Amino acid sequence: MTIKLLNGKLLLAVSCLLFFSTIGLSQQAAPPSPRDPVMQEFMKNQLKTGGRLFWDEQRTNSLAISLMMDSEIRTAWNISDEQYKTIQSPIPMEMLENPEYKKIQEEARLLSNADDPFGTNADRETRRKLMDLEAKMILLMENASVDAIDKILTPEQKRKIQEAHLASMSEIPITLPNAFEALDLSDAQRQQMDGIKKELEPEFETHLEQFVDRQMILENKFFAEVERRGGFASIIGEGMDGMDEAIRKKLLAEDPEYKRIQDAIQSQSQAFSEKFRTKMFDVLTDAQWARLQQLIDNPPEHAKVFRKKLREQQGKSEANEKSSVWIPGPGAWQPGSSAIPEQYRQERNSRFPRGGN
Repeated sequence: MTIKLLNGKLLLAVSCLLFFSTIGLSQQAAPPSPRDPVMQEFMKNQLKTGGRLFWDEQRTNSLAISLMMDSEIRTAWNISDEQYKTIQSPIPMEMLENPEYKKIQEEARLLSNADDPFGTNADRETRRKLMDLEAKMILLMENASVDAIDKILTPEQKRKIQEAHLASMSEIPITLPNAFEALDLSDAQRQQMDGIKKELEPEFETHLEQFVDRQMILENKFFAEVERRGGFASIIGEGMDGMDEAIRKKLLAEDPEYKRIQDAIQSQSQAFSEKFRTKMFDVLTDAQWARLQQLIDNPPEHAKVFRKKLREQQGKSEANEKSSVWIPGPGAWQPGSSAIPEQYRQERNSRFPRGGN
């Protein structure tokens, strides 16, 4: 239902199957190798689309929605069985009647060939059009899913999700303005935060382009190792997670370029995230700042569950936590960075009380 850009267990090689299944072609031919040029373009496009979706979200975050599939998360946020039925729906019913959705389906069908559904033999312009349609389809599906779920959540549940996001900033690459609603923002503060996001958007786009290029280098090294071991079929199924982690751990330990690129991704991501967050922090009143620190330092139980599940999803197991070894997956964010830079915390807490903004 959602694009798990941050989920290290996602196999990007099959990420575009959802798009082709909506136009009725996925069962008619097997996808090409993940290292095929066509699939490479689709994967790069999917990464960019996922990144922009995450940046543009203003309501219930898709990361939270994906974790609602976990029973512990549902219990922590008091998600009912009836609400869960809506969450489980891969495509909301309203979307099936959406004229734009039908238009995209028809355009994709006209461009696609039943004998070559993935566009392997298509010209570059046709592949570009298919990728544009894929991005539009994913955006429609994501927004429809978020809209449907946002309507069924109670104000209390939404607040818990916002609190959980603030408490788990160290596990999330970007904490968007919506999460700060848990601190009871004023209209002026909302405008300030939206202005910060708009100001940093060009920098985010540059960061996203660099991230995708670097991530594809890592994924191709991963794919090459998978093929050396017998192909993708060898890691799909019950043993996928274990094989995925084993391969990435091997690459991280034995391939200097893999480690160098992964370190570069993390360094750049951490720097942008810190810059974004501290600008948001400056908008908060002293009372809101105190509440934020309390959420991070002493989170409520529901936020602890969310933080734990985030770390599990991104490959931070208890075993490698103890050994200080983190095995990154596709698009993964390294958990455990400081939610509030210590220097900023000290400087902010040393200021004279300001009252309200």
